[in-house]
Amino acid sequence: MKKNHHFIYFLLIISTLAIVSLATFFYIRQLNRTILYNITGSVSEIAEHDKAAIQSYIEICWKDLHEIHERFLSIRCDTLQEIEIRMNLECASSGFSHIYLLAEDGTVYTDKFVTYTPGNISMNREFDFLSYFSGGKEHVIVRFDDKAASGWHSKENILYGVRLHDFEVDGVKMLALIGISDISSIQDNMVIDSFIKNGESRGHSALIDMEGNYIVNINKEIYLNKQNNLFEHLLESAHSDLTNEEVREKLMNLETFGFYHTHVDETSRELFYFIPFGNDIDLYFVMSVNEAVYTERSRVFITMSVIMLSICIAAVILMLLVMMWHQKKTIRATEKALSQREFLSNMSHEIRTPLNGLIGMNHLMMVHIDDDSRRSQIKEWLNKSHSTANYLLSLVNDILDMSKLQSGKVDLIREPLLIPVLVDDITAMQSGNIEPRGVSFTVEQDLIEPCIESDATRIKQILMNIIGNAAKFTPAGKSIRFSVSQQKTDELHVTTIFRCEDTGIGISKEYIGKIFDAFSQERNRNNNGIKGTGLGMAISKILATALGGDITVESELDVGSTFTLTIPAVIVKDIPDYLKEDAQAAESENVSSADAAPERPIKILVAEDVELNAEILLEILKEEGFETALAQNGQEAVELFERSEVGEYQIILMDMQMPVMDGCSAAAAIRKLNRADASSVIIYACTANTFQEDRDMAMKSGMNDFLSKPIDIKVLLKKVNANLK
Repeated sequence: MKKNHHFIYFLLIISTLAIVSLATFFYIRQLNRTILYNITGSVSEIAEHDKAAIQSYIEICWKDLHEIHERFLSIRCDTLQEIEIRMNLECASSGFSHIYLLAEDGTVYTDKFVTYTPGNISMNREFDFLSYFSGGKEHVIVRFDDKAASGWHSKENILYGVRLHDFEVDGVKMLALIGISDISSIQDNMVIDSFIKNGESRGHSALIDMEGNYIVNINKEIYLNKQNNLFEHLLESAHSDLTNEEVREKLMNLETFGFYHTHVDETSRELFYFIPFGNDIDLYFVMSVNEAVYTERSRVFITMSVIMLSICIAAVILMLLVMMWHQKKTIRATEKALSQREFLSNMSHEIRTPLNGLIGMNHLMMVHIDDDSRRSQIKEWLNKSHSTANYLLSLVNDILDMSKLQSGKVDLIREPLLIPVLVDDITAMQSGNIEPRGVSFTVEQDLIEPCIESDATRIKQILMNIIGNAAKFTPAGKSIRFSVSQQKTDELHVTTIFRCEDTGIGISKEYIGKIFDAFSQERNRNNNGIKGTGLGMAISKILATALGGDITVESELDVGSTFTLTIPAVIVKDIPDYLKEDAQAAESENVSSADAAPERPIKILVAEDVELNAEILLEILKEEGFETALAQNGQEAVELFERSEVGEYQIILMDMQMPVMDGCSAAAAIRKLNRADASSVIIYACTANTFQEDRDMAMKSGMNDFLSKPIDIKVLLKKVNANLK
């Protein structure tokens, strides 16, 4: 079967290589065409941009002439001498070097107070302007060449003309207004060089008239009283895609076109691209681009194509590996799904079993509530119900914790803690669970720095999991040893090592690698009767990592297990007073008196919208000697406090989620009230939402502390005593 799979994979690789090679061949062909198209597009964009700039300048010159004409009309020159004076003034203040008026009979009136008639043979070549306006042209732009032996013009110029309508001076009807500009004005509006690499330009722009004469050539040169022609340049080519006749025809038809040609003395080709101006502008914009631009771009893309082919070949090989990996992943996914189904089954059992007990005990208590002979038994049922409810709460906490921790949200509250107090708390909670089972439980401490900065709640959670598991899996007659030691890292830091060693049933080598995985729980002949969610150790591992530490495990079946938790932390030299009091309270073990309600009467305002919760909490508080008042929503709590006497309420227990107004809004509203106790009254947030963001929201709204539901009355009394001293 494996050989068949290998043969199929081999055929798949060969077929894919053939397809990739064929596709690459056609891809490179199409790539060359696309590159040529893109370069032509780039040339077209640059040419259009330059043409637009020149055209805009020409239209501005025409506009200037029209404005000069408007000023002539407004001034109303009555004689030819007056109009010549005005032309002289306009020439001095405009961008034109000369301004002429052309009469309908061909006579030219100048800004230099000289008049030229068509019969003036010596100047006939330069000043025969009537032909420019033949065919009813409204606007004119031409190259103005001065070929006279003498005159004002020493270099080439551009002639701009606009036709005049109904303009007459001293009985002479004027046909056109003409402005003469230096040819450099066109030159300055052109971007001659393009496709520059290493300072060398491979693209050039030029401007020609309809006969192919350069106005500005590709070298940005201006020709003084001589012609330089495009067609002469094209005749020098070794090969051209178009003949001169074909080019002339396209020019006459005002076509936009391009073609390649090769110089006689050069091996490379050039792309010539032509764009007409139109709109009375009888000029063409020309751009030439060296073929090296195209070749370089083709080389880059072909290199990329070869790289792509190599990548595709590597991808084919990788495909086989991925398929093999996918098969393994599928197997793992199946195992994970099986593990999750087992988890759901275990969780269902874990939840339904205590619920069944609770429902049964509640039924028995309701049946025998009036039977005085069963009073002691009813009390026992109540104690068991309380214990069962606490177990269900811890189970729900585990599930919610795992869900949140897996999403990457680990809430830590780093504050000073006394390790001896923490160890004593854990010992007190676990000894009652371990010793009645007939298991020996010893605790050892070897501390260098008793006070560190860390999250006491999270450390307790980890250690309760570890020691709780040891209690579960250590049979009677065996032992559990819980030890704490420290290693100083430097003057500011210390690593605390918590170690739990048991002589219980141990863990198999196969399961040790999975013990910190979620939903995992070992099944063997020794622990078939012990159930759990399989979340405790996974949660403990995530929390230990978040605290900067780690958990390791060593175990052997039927010998025992050793779990080691290491927590690095900052040393706290100045122990806070409240921690010293906790330490003294722990030593005296006088918890009941420490948690007793204060002697002076205290009135508590309870804001709770759930009737059953409110009834239970009010009854408990009354039993502890507190006076109480109830508000069924946040708005009612604000109003009750506002109507009360100053100092009447010392404490407010504020549910965070209530109708009309939520607890945070209500707390903020109370803090803003204009009364002496608005800022001093103690407000505790009471909610089933125990995540860090809920704590932060409560503190931000002005609350003093946080109590998670179900409210532990001992914790409440302890906080009240601490705040009202």
